[in-house]
Amino acid sequence: MWEEASGISSLRVRLLSAALVALLSVLGLASATAAQAPAGDTIVIAIEGEPNNLNPIFGDVFGSFNGDHWPIFTSLLDYNKQTELAPTLADGMPEVSEDGLNVTVRVREDAQWHDGEPVTAADVVFTYQAMLDPDVATGLRDLLFESLAEVSAPDERTVNFRLSRRDPAFLDKLTIGIVPQHLLEGQDLNTARFNVESVGSGPFVFSEFVEGERLVMTANPDYFGGEVGIPRIVFVFINDENTRVARLEAGEIDVDAVGLTPRIAERFRDSDRYDIVRVPGEQLSLQLPTHNPVLGDERVRQAIGLAIDRPAFVSGLFGDFGRPAYSAFQPQHWAYDPSVEFDQDMDQARALLAEAGWRPGADGILERQGTRLSFEFLHSSDPLSQNAAVALRDALAEVGVEARLEVSPSFEETTRRVAETGAVTIGRPGNAYDPDLYLFRDFHSSSATDDDPATNRNRIADDQVDAAIEAGRTSTDLAERRSAYAQLQQALQDNGAVQYLGQRDYLLIVSKNIQGIDPGTLDGHLHGWSRGLMWNLAQWRLG
Repeated sequence: MWEEASGISSLRVRLLSAALVALLSVLGLASATAAQAPAGDTIVIAIEGEPNNLNPIFGDVFGSFNGDHWPIFTSLLDYNKQTELAPTLADGMPEVSEDGLNVTVRVREDAQWHDGEPVTAADVVFTYQAMLDPDVATGLRDLLFESLAEVSAPDERTVNFRLSRRDPAFLDKLTIGIVPQHLLEGQDLNTARFNVESVGSGPFVFSEFVEGERLVMTANPDYFGGEVGIPRIVFVFINDENTRVARLEAGEIDVDAVGLTPRIAERFRDSDRYDIVRVPGEQLSLQLPTHNPVLGDERVRQAIGLAIDRPAFVSGLFGDFGRPAYSAFQPQHWAYDPSVEFDQDMDQARALLAEAGWRPGADGILERQGTRLSFEFLHSSDPLSQNAAVALRDALAEVGVEARLEVSPSFEETTRRVAETGAVTIGRPGNAYDPDLYLFRDFHSSSATDDDPATNRNRIADDQVDAAIEAGRTSTDLAERRSAYAQLQQALQDNGAVQYLGQRDYLLIVSKNIQGIDPGTLDGHLHGWSRGLMWNLAQWRLG
């Protein structure tokens, strides 16, 4: 998954003072603990981004692509603290046939919709058939379900999924929230009122949705998963970090689920009201499109990667709350191969550029046949993107590469420019789940066209990359898949179109009055209502 980096700020990489690093290193980090109970029965959670559709089959706000859904809904399976799959609506883990083409799931008998009707296998079939329906405007169909041929219910409790190919990531695709057939059948799902006034089977019941302000939910007294500890939750939509901080300091917010920069989070280090929770999150990457006129040679892209001092880059942006990155997989992921880690090597970078025919011009920028080694570098206006872009520009200038910085007005404009001109950008990859959920569309040569600018943006067309992706998605043996993805990581590094730079930790502010917070071990993108910090939201308590 690729997005332009945004959402946190810092000082310019090379100018971060030693005093700040020392201060950050002693920042108090802990899970929330019990303290004096707050007045009332409500907690207020600040999130970034506002939904325009609560229905999980549409994947909004940021996508059920990573198994995310509002706690109004439940899914057959969901992720636990360790991002491992566990049954929710399913009565045990699914049965997978020996050839991997048939998956059978039993639906638990004690689940019911918020209107009192029972949840049945027919609801599951309706949900997945809706996502397969070409008249339903969901992006999940092409992202997730090209392998699903048919879904059926032979009885009230059994669901059969028939696949068109062996799909080792299919169980991850059973984390989509299930919707009620009896309330939606016969309606146009694209315009149904249900999409903003939803009925689910989850631990919280929809109460109110005020556009531009808040989404309110109340505890479900009949939740099959047991007693829900928080009587009422209000999600408030606040993108601006300064606004969130002001409302935290005023006591108007109980949880900042977006994450603050290290410098800003330090304000809460000695707070008697809040704790700071740390969750490993997304990575930053430098995207070097192969169709850029000066980046077509892999030696140039490799040289750019070698010119970057990743530990210094991470230290400057995140202090002690991050780590260098070298791979499409976070270091905590089961597929990560540490053998791809490498050190900055300016001499080797210069040698590769010379081998590719680039020579210093009058101003030190490399040239070849009258063309300067120069490219447009788009970034967003948030401080993180600006500081990262400046640091990368300065590092590349040392080997004669000119990055012309430009603030992009929107994500859509960035996408267009990348597709049309091969503009360089900062990416924010962060998949914490099965690799096949995103590898094919992001890196396989069959996606390297200009028909869909959202897939394989860097136009990677590499036989070694293709072979490793295909090997990883056709086996269900974990050792075989690890081997395939180790080959993939090396192939991507050799190709050089994506330079992974660093992984950040989210610094989340939570009230000491909330018990039961048990943050996940890896989050990827912090978009979430059903993972990361809030994976066990139903178990939180006031006290």
